[in-house]
Amino acid sequence: MDAQETRQEEIDRLAKRLAELAVEDQRRAGVFDGVPSFIVLEQAAHQLGQRVSRAAQERGMREVVANAPTTACCPGCDRECELSVKRRSVQSKDGTVELDEPEGYCPRCRRVFFPAENRLDAR
Repeated sequence: MDAQETRQEEIDRLAKRLAELAVEDQRRAGVFDGVPSFIVLEQAAHQLGQRVSRAAQERGMREVVANAPTTACCPGCDRECELSVKRRSVQSKDGTVELDEPEGYCPRCRRVFFPAENRLDAR
């Protein structure tokens, strides 16, 4: 078995474990005291998927920040500016995510800019 297959098996194992935890929460909430509508189960599963998506987005941006340069050129005047890491809330299609991302400030333009945002938009 190669590393990719092992990785996929681990993802499947974790997905099944998350599903078990979600069903345990539903059981405690009384969802299964009667016969629930399938939509109730589907909505809970979708919410779990959104939660995993938000966590993956946050983790992905931490990787972007870890690999980001410490300076970037201002998009207004092309001056090289120092970058710092700032946290901001972003609305994704799966809900609000808290992202750490590189932020630049150009004293010449008096402008804040996000170089990672420009780079990601170009893809």
